[in-house]
Amino acid sequence: MSKIVKKALDCSQDIAKEMELEIVDIEFVKEGSTRILRYYIDKEGGISTQECEDFSRAVSPILDEEDFIEGTYYLEVSSPGVCRPIKKWEDFIKYQGREVEIALFAAMDGKKKFTAKIVGVNEEKREIILETEGKELHVPIEKIGKANLAFVFLGGKNE
Repeated sequence: MSKIVKKALDCSQDIAKEMELEIVDIEFVKEGSTRILRYYIDKEGGISTQECEDFSRAVSPILDEEDFIEGTYYLEVSSPGVCRPIKKWEDFIKYQGREVEIALFAAMDGKKKFTAKIVGVNEEKREIILETEGKELHVPIEKIGKANLAFVFLGGKNE
């Protein structure tokens, strides 16, 4: 986590908690010549555009006051979308039974990227138990570089 992202998280956690929102992810990116501080927020049952706007209005003055980003940048706040990132241990517990797209730091069983179903967690070993291609795979959480919910299309209906 970059220093800017860490500071942005520190500045906004209390506001998110007060608004009963979860900060799913924060990224500080450069797109062309534009620098963007982007928050992805959510809550149980989903997030509205109004809630994104309210969070943006609440956090913006704090970011301005803390003034830890040199130069001009844009603040964006949005939903994480249907393929939301899974970053925290609690996310893997919450999304048991769901399909995920996984990218590992190093290959396991000859694969570095794959789609799998979260079938469980081993709290003691801090492992995520995945089912892929009919096999169970135990992956230590620290070996997961990136994980997102997978978009599943079933019989004309999106999940």
